[in-house]
Amino acid sequence: MEEVQKLLEELKFEIGTTDALRDSKEKIVLGTGNFAGEVLFVGDDFNLYIDENFKVKSGSSGEFLMKLCDIVGLLPETYYITTLTKSEKKYRELEERDKRDLKEYLMVQISLMNPKIIVALGQDVAELLLEREFKFLQEKGKVIDWRGNIKLMATYDANFAKKSRDDGGKRAKVAVEFWGDLKTIKNAIEEI
Repeated sequence: MEEVQKLLEELKFEIGTTDALRDSKEKIVLGTGNFAGEVLFVGDDFNLYIDENFKVKSGSSGEFLMKLCDIVGLLPETYYITTLTKSEKKYRELEERDKRDLKEYLMVQISLMNPKIIVALGQDVAELLLEREFKFLQEKGKVIDWRGNIKLMATYDANFAKKSRDDGGKRAKVAVEFWGDLKTIKNAIEEI
């Protein structure tokens, strides 16, 4: 694991050299949780975590995701959460060169972690990982083979699910489906 830690530090440095982040004073955080966990959540929301030690902002999408994971029995030692940019930048707002580089760095991070299942939080993340158009309403919540022995499932962006729950009414259905998808993940890792 010491070698992996060294590689992760090098990865963190490389991410900081991308054009979008080079001159930024933003802190680069690779993710939070157990890097040896079975589940990797990938999102494009800087509110998923503040640091490597499960620290999140109160009322944030990260807190919402972690609380739901606790409820369905996905314990903190079973998962790791990362974002596409590892910073407060939004992936879709970056230049193509930075997007390409950050995608490559994400693939390195995935290969170092080698999770059993990746959870793409949102359609944009699913399309990036699958390298194809993702028919969200038809494909959401389904565990599929991705690469090697790694499975992938896409669900709602955690922030969207949180806001939907907060809004109530018909939109609250999104939060219920999100919770159901987390239960699907829990069951999938038990079967793999």
